[in-house]
Amino acid sequence: MVKAQTSFDPGEGCLNVVDITAGKGVGAYGSDILSSHYLHERFINEQFSMGVGAGYSYLGSYGFPAVPLYFSTHCFFLDQRFSPFVNLRTGVYFPIGAKSSQPGANLFVAAGIGVKTHITPNIGIMASAGYDAYLVKAFDSAKDDYRNMMASALGIRIGLCFQIPGW
Repeated sequence: MVKAQTSFDPGEGCLNVVDITAGKGVGAYGSDILSSHYLHERFINEQFSMGVGAGYSYLGSYGFPAVPLYFSTHCFFLDQRFSPFVNLRTGVYFPIGAKSSQPGANLFVAAGIGVKTHITPNIGIMASAGYDAYLVKAFDSAKDDYRNMMASALGIRIGLCFQIPGW
């Protein structure tokens, strides 16, 4: 019996994703974002992977770039060539640049839902809609003071995913 590989092989390498995100700020403290990320995950089984990632984001409403470092997971609903998935990224970000008034490392959280489709057995495309949130020190006009608030955005994420056998 011959079986064609329809999805990434969990025993053969890791899931690597390079993606870009463009998002529109939501809520009173929301921020438009533009970001690029790389993540490296190990398959736990055919439908679940977990690992680490890093990125570069620009929070337009707050005028500073950030470097998020995070843990990432993917749960694929099907072990097939085309599969819907959910993704969660959680960690910290470091604001960079002279314009940033944000102190040190702060909370970063991103969640998404999307689809993955294979171009070849080891290369695919992922597209998702997601929610990205960054804990920022923002001015609260009701309290007339700066407070920690979640700067959030709803965005579209497009990525190239690939598996390097044996890595």
